[in-house]
Amino acid sequence: MHDSRTHVASVAMHSAMGDPVTNLDRIAEWSSKAREQGAAFALFPEECITGSMNKSDIPPEESMGIAESAAEKSVPFLESLCAELDMTLVVGTIEPAGERYRNSAYIVGPLGYLATFTKLHIPNETERAWFEPGNQLPIVTSQGWTFGVGICYDLRFPEIFRTAARAGADFFLLAVGGSGSRESVPPDGDQTEQAAEHRELAAQVLPARAVDNALYIFYANQAGKSGNAWFPGLAFAIDPNGRFIDEHAPVEGMIVTEVSKDLIEQARSSGCFTANEARPDLYASPRIVSG
Repeated sequence: MHDSRTHVASVAMHSAMGDPVTNLDRIAEWSSKAREQGAAFALFPEECITGSMNKSDIPPEESMGIAESAAEKSVPFLESLCAELDMTLVVGTIEPAGERYRNSAYIVGPLGYLATFTKLHIPNETERAWFEPGNQLPIVTSQGWTFGVGICYDLRFPEIFRTAARAGADFFLLAVGGSGSRESVPPDGDQTEQAAEHRELAAQVLPARAVDNALYIFYANQAGKSGNAWFPGLAFAIDPNGRFIDEHAPVEGMIVTEVSKDLIEQARSSGCFTANEARPDLYASPRIVSG
């Protein structure tokens, strides 16, 4: 029987551009720190293993080689790490997809590889030139807890949170890049304002996602300058009542947050939880009336 409480680490990690070996080693360091603080789960940012090569000057032939090398090394490395630490990790990367790429996150538990989530919604022409969108929404159970995963722009789509909740998810993990332009960050690299802007955008939508679906939501951003972009080093956790309960910004760092099944059940028994009353079949076939 599993405990009614667990801990989730959200790691705002700096990724070395185009250097999977260094980044995997740093993922291991942060995971060990998270385990020392009691975390059974850890969330890492979007494109964490490879760096955000779509925001760099790496030549195309070199970026494909980096993605292929990362794809070969990452899952075995993470499987060994998760078995050693008895943890479940969600870690962003860029994968090869023919002549293009996928913006993905590996999901690995103590017993091995569980799933790969690929970013479902591609936000702009720059990313569309790089990435094939995903076509699956895995809902994962590991260590007695069930969760969904999204990447960055996916947070704008309430359907994925609702789908996770209807499948019994306890929490939702968002791996985020969330960069700004060079001009948006002062010369001294202070990203306080950038982090505040990203938090404000998230606060517009994520508390409602948490309340409607009785979910904890965790968010982890890349940190610092990598390639041609600055990343705001933002990590936070929202509880099923829509409250920000843990936060870190604007540099590399980590939060470790307690998750309570009792609080989830209380939220599910409230009038605010609407997932079980949703009628997706009806919404898919509206009656259109015109005068």
